[in-house]
Order: sequence, then C-alpha cells, then structure tokens
Amino acid sequence: MFAALAAVAAWVVFDFRSQPEATKSQGTGGAGPAAKAPSEPLFGIPSRLGLGKRSSDPFSTHSWAPPPPKPGSTAAAPPPVAPPLPYRFVGQFYRDSGVEIYVGRGEEIFPVKQSDTIDGQYKVESVKTNEVAFVHLPTGTRQIIEFSALREKDFAPQPAKPGTAQASAAPPAPAAKVASSGDPAPAAAIPAGPAQLRWDGPPNARAGASFNVALRVTSGEHIRAAPMQVRFDPKVLESVSVRPGRYFGGETGSFGFRVNPEGSIFVGASSQTPAAASDAEFLVLTFKPLRAGVPAEIAVSSLNLQGAAGRTIAYDSFASFRTTIAP
Repeated sequence: MFAALAAVAAWVVFDFRSQPEATKSQGTGGAGPAAKAPSEPLFGIPSRLGLGKRSSDPFSTHSWAPPPPKPGSTAAAPPPVAPPLPYRFVGQFYRDSGVEIYVGRGEEIFPVKQSDTIDGQYKVESVKTNEVAFVHLPTGTRQIIEFSALREKDFAPQPAKPGTAQASAAPPAPAAKVASSGDPAPAAAIPAGPAQLRWDGPPNARAGASFNVALRVTSGEHIRAAPMQVRFDPKVLESVSVRPGRYFGGETGSFGFRVNPEGSIFVGASSQTPAAASDAEFLVLTFKPLRAGVPAEIAVSSLNLQGAAGRTIAYDSFASFRTTIAP
C-alpha cells in the first residue's frame, strides 16, 4: 500500500510539472501537436450545441395587418379612404325665402343646409342649385351630389298647343294595368294616341288624418318633363308633402315643387331615362283635412307634358279628384 501511494504521488507531481511546458508551447505558435487547441477532457461530458431561442409562440394568434411603424420610423401610414356617399338627391322645394334641397338615405328624406352635420360623419360644405358638397369628417374627403337645376320657368304653366288636348265631359276609362311603376311596359299594353291621366285616392277621409292621392299616367311616349300646377282649397285641406312618383323617382330624374299659401302647388319634374308608362305613378300628394262635412277637391289647373326635344305630348282631359271629409 505504501508503494502504491508513493507511485500515485510521484505521478501527480510529474503531471503538474508538465502543464507549464504545454502552455508555453501553445503561446509560441509553433507547429506540431503542441499548437492544437486543447481537446475535451478525457472524463468530462461533451458540450451540446444550443437549440436557439424560439422566435414566436406557435399557438399565438396571427394578424394579417401590416405591423405598426417603429418609433422614429419615417415610413408614412397609408391615407384613410372614405366610404361611398350614402345619400342621394331627392328633390327641391322652392320657397319665397329660397330653395331647399332634399336628400335621402334609404327610406328617410330630409333637407340639407350649409354647415349641417349629418350622422356625425358628414358635414355639408356647400349647397348650390345644381350640387351639394359633403365632407367626410374622419378622412376629410370631399364628395359631391350633382343634379339638374330647376328654374322658375320650369314651374310656369304653359298652355297646350291647339289640338294637343282632347276635351271630354267624362274621364276616360283607365287602361289595363300592366305596370304600376315607371319601368317600361310592353308596347302592346299601351294604347296609341294621347296620354291618359287619372287620380287615385280614397273616396272618404277623416278630419285631422292625412291621406295620399296619386296622379297616374299612361303614355306610349317617354315624358321627359312635366311642369304642372295643382290647386286645392287651403281652408279645407293642408298640404303635408309633395313627392315624385316612381316614374320620376329614378336617379336620373329631377323634381322640385313650391306650395303657395293661396292653395296652389307648382311642380317641375323631369326624367332622362326613356320609358313608356302604363298606369304609372306620376305624382304623389299628401293632404290633411281641416274641416269635416265638406267635400274636398284637388285639380290640375295647368299641365304640359314634354317629350324629346321639348315636343308637346297630347293628353286627354281628366276629372279632378274629390273626396268626402268625415268627422
């Protein structure tokens, strides 16, 4: 045992003395085995290569939106885009104080004035006789609705040319209904000859309760414009609203009206879409009866149907509308 211990001690002393020589040989940069890098320990565990840091969580949500710009980055964000304008032109109301422009969104109709804010999204920048300019507030985009300007002469009653209107004591029998709108009707369903008009409304009304009465037309020719004047008794009826029928209610049509206190309504309507009419809705009026026990009458005192190039379209005379007002 003493001999073994002496041998181990002698080997340790020899090993410690040999290490400085190996280090010195590495520092001199000489060739040969002494210049090689030290190898792994004989009895140690070899080191492993690192797997690297995981770049992202495979179970995290992924967004396809572009990443936000880094702080201090000079890359500009894309400018916001305004949605299509949700409003359309509906009509013009001529008052003594000026012209009121009406726009619509869906079934809702309302007037617009300069500096108005609608739905908190659009500001009315300007209102002119042929356009309304809006500004989309979130994006600052300017959007315009254009329409045909109606002039005072469009409301002036124009007498029909000699021989263009055929008078008759009784109203003509209405044509067979083929279409109840301004859409083109089959030519075979529209009788040849002058246009035919008739009133369509309730035979009885109640005092204080509004009712609608429509003027309907049948014509084999396209009616481009129809300035007219309607009369009623302001002591018996109160005008509530005036709107175009489906024949003039398209996007290419223009419509304007003016209600006078003496009981007359001047209407100017035009349409650029060629279409024949078979008992089509031409004009819709809403009245509120003021007195009970008296008959109410609504009549067209002047009408000029205009076709292509302003040519007058003949029409048969027709009776006025009458209804009885009950308490």
